[in-house]
Amino acid sequence: MFDFFDFSTIINVLQEKNSLKDIVLLISIEVVVWMFLSWLLILFLPIKYKKYRLEIFIFFVVMNIGLLFIGIILTVVMILFGFSWATHRISRPSYETVYFEEQASTFPMVYSEFHEGILALDSNFGETISSDEKIKSLKILYDSNAQGNIGKIQHFLADDSDETRLYAFALVSSFEKRLNSQIKELQEKILDVHSKEQKEKFSFELAQVYWQFIFHGVANQQLVSFYTGKIEKILEKIEKNASAFILLGKIQIFNKEYNLAEECFLKAIELGIPKKSLYTFFAEIKYAQRKYNAISQYILPEEFDIDLRLKPLVSVWRAS
Repeated sequence: MFDFFDFSTIINVLQEKNSLKDIVLLISIEVVVWMFLSWLLILFLPIKYKKYRLEIFIFFVVMNIGLLFIGIILTVVMILFGFSWATHRISRPSYETVYFEEQASTFPMVYSEFHEGILALDSNFGETISSDEKIKSLKILYDSNAQGNIGKIQHFLADDSDETRLYAFALVSSFEKRLNSQIKELQEKILDVHSKEQKEKFSFELAQVYWQFIFHGVANQQLVSFYTGKIEKILEKIEKNASAFILLGKIQIFNKEYNLAEECFLKAIELGIPKKSLYTFFAEIKYAQRKYNAISQYILPEEFDIDLRLKPLVSVWRAS
C-alpha cells in the first residue's frame, strides 16, 4: 500500500518538463470531454428547448472551454501576485538621518525680486528701484496684512515718482474707507439690537476695527491715543467675552500699562482661554517689567523651537 503512495515518484513526475505536444494533447482531451458532457446535458433538456439543442450545445461547449482558459489566466495572475507580495515583504526600506540644523546653514540666501516695499523705505538703494517694481512691492505689502504695513505704504506718499505716490495714496485711501465703512455698519447694528449678548458681540467687532487703525499703522502718533481710548471704553463694557479681554490686554501693553495688561489676560484665562496660548504676552510683560527671572516659566521649548518667530528667543535664553 505504501508503495502505491510513493511520494518520491510523484515528485519526480511533477518535476518532469512537459513538452508542447503533451500540453496540446491534454487540452484536446479536455475539449473532447467537455463536448461529450455538453452532449449528455442537452439530452435531458425539457421538450420546449429541444428545437434549440444546437445553440445550447454550442453555448455549453464554449462556456466550459472558456472557463478552462480563464482558470489558467487566473492561476498565472495569482502566481505573479504571490511573487510580488512575497518580494515586497522581504524588502526593507533604508532610512537616512537628516540633521536640519546642519542643512539649514548651507541654504542659499534668497532675496525678493520686488523688495516687498519694506527694503525701499530706509535704504540707500531706493533710487535704483523702478516705479513698476515699487508699485508691485506696494501691492505685495498691502496684501500681506502684516503689522504696520499701511504705515510703511504711507512713506511712499513722498516718493519721487508720481505713479508711485498716486498708487500709494489709492491703497491707503481704500484701506481707510473700508475700515470707516465697517465702523459705520457696526455702530448701526449696535443701535438696532436690544440683546446684551448681541451688543457685546458687535461692540467687540467694533473695537477690533479700531485696533486695525493702530495695528496696520494707519493712525499717526496724535491719533493713536484717540483710538486706544475709544477701544478701552468699548471693551470695558464687555463682561463675558474672553477675546475682548485679550484685545484689551494688547492695548494696555501698547500703552505700557503692564500691570493692567496682566490683569486683562488673567481675566481671559478665567473665561476659558488656555493659559499657554497667552504665554508670549506674559513673557513680554515680565520682560518690560524687568522681571527677567520670571520669563523662563513662559518659554515652551517644545513649541517655541518649531515657531520661527519665537525660536531666537529660546536660543538667546539658553545661551544666557
